[in-house]
Amino acid sequence: MLLRALQVVSFRNLATATLVPSTRFNVISGDNGQGKTNLLEAVYLAGTLRSFRTVSTQELITWGADQAHVRARVERGEVERVYEIELYSRRKVAKLDGKTPRTLSEYFGDFNVVLFAPEDLRVPRGSPVGRRRFLDRSVFNRRVTFLADAQRYARVLKNRNVLLRAPEPTSDLLDVYDAQLAEIGARVLVARLRYLEELRPRFAAAYEAITQTGLEAALRYESSLTFEATDEKVIRAHLAAALAAARRRDLARRQSTLGPHVDDVVFLLGGHEARAFASQGQLRVLVLAWKTAEIELLRELHGDAPILLLDDVSSELDAKRNAFLFDFLDRIDCQCFVTTTHPRHVHVNQNRQDFRIVNGVLETP
Repeated sequence: MLLRALQVVSFRNLATATLVPSTRFNVISGDNGQGKTNLLEAVYLAGTLRSFRTVSTQELITWGADQAHVRARVERGEVERVYEIELYSRRKVAKLDGKTPRTLSEYFGDFNVVLFAPEDLRVPRGSPVGRRRFLDRSVFNRRVTFLADAQRYARVLKNRNVLLRAPEPTSDLLDVYDAQLAEIGARVLVARLRYLEELRPRFAAAYEAITQTGLEAALRYESSLTFEATDEKVIRAHLAAALAAARRRDLARRQSTLGPHVDDVVFLLGGHEARAFASQGQLRVLVLAWKTAEIELLRELHGDAPILLLDDVSSELDAKRNAFLFDFLDRIDCQCFVTTTHPRHVHVNQNRQDFRIVNGVLETP
């Protein structure tokens, strides 16, 4: 899979920019605040219809402009497709090959983008909400229908919480929301669990390849429910029963206290929770192993590697881990976009194209 060209108009501080990248490593350098991450954000938006930095569409539009436009020409196999997003203050309009897709699933699937950002390196020791987002971003890359389920779950959850805070919550309406949460929550939960089943062996192998210490790396999903099977019907029944049993508590606390929105994924090292005892270096290697495993999984599933966006990660990794990352990327033959404050921080000498951004203007040195 290759991004052949990217065009943006009035996106963030990129008034107008056209990127015609190399098929391998594209190094985008510039001082902080010049627009490096904005360029990666535009690529990510084209592939996922979401920003990895904000939920506000207005923030993506250049100050003073009424709208923004992102257009990506992507090649997969021998087929080229054009992905376009028009951004307005309160909405987005997506087009595929010049036409509005009938469903989101038509848009997704052939443009896979994996992001690796500095904040990802802090995930193992960060908040549960950060780990859930980190996991869900990976699950979406694996299963495009997951996004719609996750968004619908969030809407029902919000409505249920609003009702719980009402002066006199209606039991009949709570019954409706509980049934919806059980149905959609089961799908979200099963998608997460099945993804982790696929990722675990690759994650453990990647950690050992990086460190060669014999220390086992693992992942554990911590749910607010108690269940053994990963069958969707079984989990839906468990969740429905748990919501009914927790209703009095939820009414007292005026919020929904169980479900996928309070679950967590735990990084383990040598059988112990890494966030409690692992060094900063070990924690970063765990995230590097996750990203390596994620790319490998997508490559095996689709027959080619996803497009990788590395947002100033090289400055956060030591020389050994940085060398492993780029050696791995070189071996799997994927197209990479790497931002950095200085080109010398990226230790790639072959198959490399350099760009520079100054005040939102993209230049080729």
